[in-house]
Parts: sequence; structure tokens; C-alpha cells
Amino acid sequence: MKILLRWLIDHVWLFYVACAIGVLVYLVRALAAQREQSLAMFTLEHETATARAVKAWAMVFLFVALSLLIFIGTRFVLASYPEYDPSFPLPTPTPRSGVSPPTPSATSTVSDLMTMPTLGAETATPATPMTSPPNPTAPPTSAPSPTPSPTPPATAVGEGPLSGSVSVQFGDFGALVGWELSSGQVTVGEPLILTLYWQGLEGNAPTNYTVFTHLISHDGELIAQHDSPPAGGTRNTTEWSAGETVKDTHQLSFRSGAAEHTGPASIVVGLYDPQNVGDRVMTGEGQDRAVLPVTVSVIPR
Repeated sequence: MKILLRWLIDHVWLFYVACAIGVLVYLVRALAAQREQSLAMFTLEHETATARAVKAWAMVFLFVALSLLIFIGTRFVLASYPEYDPSFPLPTPTPRSGVSPPTPSATSTVSDLMTMPTLGAETATPATPMTSPPNPTAPPTSAPSPTPSPTPPATAVGEGPLSGSVSVQFGDFGALVGWELSSGQVTVGEPLILTLYWQGLEGNAPTNYTVFTHLISHDGELIAQHDSPPAGGTRNTTEWSAGETVKDTHQLSFRSGAAEHTGPASIVVGLYDPQNVGDRVMTGEGQDRAVLPVTVSVIPR
């Protein structure tokens, strides 16, 4: 429904054209009726022409008023709603995703995610339980319980809006410092809104990079995505200044066949050169992407 409303707002000029056509049609009718009114020789003809002229002029003013209402509604009323954000575009397909090696692809596999370090979590080494040698004189006793190992921090998960902070440097010009998610649970086919927070660094980006946001299923399939320049193209990476924070909103759309890969999913974020999709910006950890510390529950319709 939001996508349909956004499309109607972006194509509001169609309503203006329809109103202009209506004004022209009824303006011609009103002038013709006035001409008949001036030429009428009988009272009945004069009254009929007058009634038609009044109706035609009323329709002219009605179309003009409708145009004004549409203008006020789109410029002032809808702009006050937080759901309508004209800064980010409608979902569009990415140049390339899911390409096969050796070119870096937009699709992450389970093995990739397993080998990558999870942000904000440390790998815990299971402790080996120590048992004492049996005592022949002592009665048999049960072996002591193994020492519990440290539990890594759990990733954010839930049905409502989620947010968190990260620290992933991309090149020498920017760092990903925070994120917000519309919900930790999403139904296949519904939009998933992700907001990223970038911070400018001392370096300068050599080109205007594109941000990719991918939703990867538990079996390694790319099921939803959205790629666009930062902040819908209003804050290009070449314009970032040191210490500046850039709010970057993306609306991830599900791909065909996503209903076959429901369950837990992760979000992968990165930057690439739109002129060469395989040329991605490397992070400080030597990776070409960052995995957000959040698990999204994808449910079927």
C-alpha cells in the first residue's frame, strides 16, 4: 500500500493534467452556453442556456478547487507524515547480484558468514570438564559438571523496531556507526526499512560509491535487497566531511522465490563502485561487507 501511495505521489502530475482537461472542456461548454443565452429569442431557451452555463462554470471552479486540494495535500499534508520520505527512491534492481566467483558477488553464502567475525561478539572456547581419578576406597560419585563457558552477546532480535551501534570503517573516508530497523520480523512481500548512520573520516572517497543492503537467509540465499547512493543520492561519498553523520534510509524489497527461504536471516551492508560492481570498498578487517548484529525473522505470507 505504501508503494502504491508513493507511486501516486511521484506521478501527481497526472491528476493536474486531468484537472486541466476538465477545466478546458467545461470552459468551452460554459462559453457556448453563454453564447446560446445571448442569442436566445424565447424565455425557455434563455433559461435552459442559463442553467447549462451555470453548471459548466460550476464544474470549472470544481476542477480548479480539486487541483488546489491536490497541491496542498501533496506539498504540506503528506510531507508531515514520517512514513512519506521523498529522499529515498522506490525499490530498484541492483546492477548485479548473485554473480558467480571469482568476481565478488552481492550474494553471501553461509560459509562466508561463518568465517567472518561477528561484530560485537567474541568466540568462546568451550572449557574441557576436569574429572578426578577414581578412588577405589571411596563410594562411586557422579562426575562434576563441566565449567560453563562464556556466552557471547546475543544479537538483537524482536518484532518491533530495533536499533544498535557498530564500528566498521570503510576505506579511509567513512565508517558505519549505527543502524535502525523497522522490525525484527517481516512477512515475505512486505517492505523492510533499514536506516544506516555513516560518519565521515579524514580521507576522501575517490568516487561516488553505492550502498548495498542485502537480506541473507539462513541457507545463504539473497532474498531481499536495496541498493542506492547514500541518502537517496543527496549525500554522495565524495561530499562527506570528517565528523559528519549521514542518515541513509533503504527500503529492502523481496526477490521472487523468497518464500522458499523463510526463517532467520541476517543483514549485510557494503559499498561498491556503480561503474564496476565487482569493485567493493574494503573494511578495516579486510572484508568487502559488514554483517549487522541483528537477526531478522522472515515469515511466509
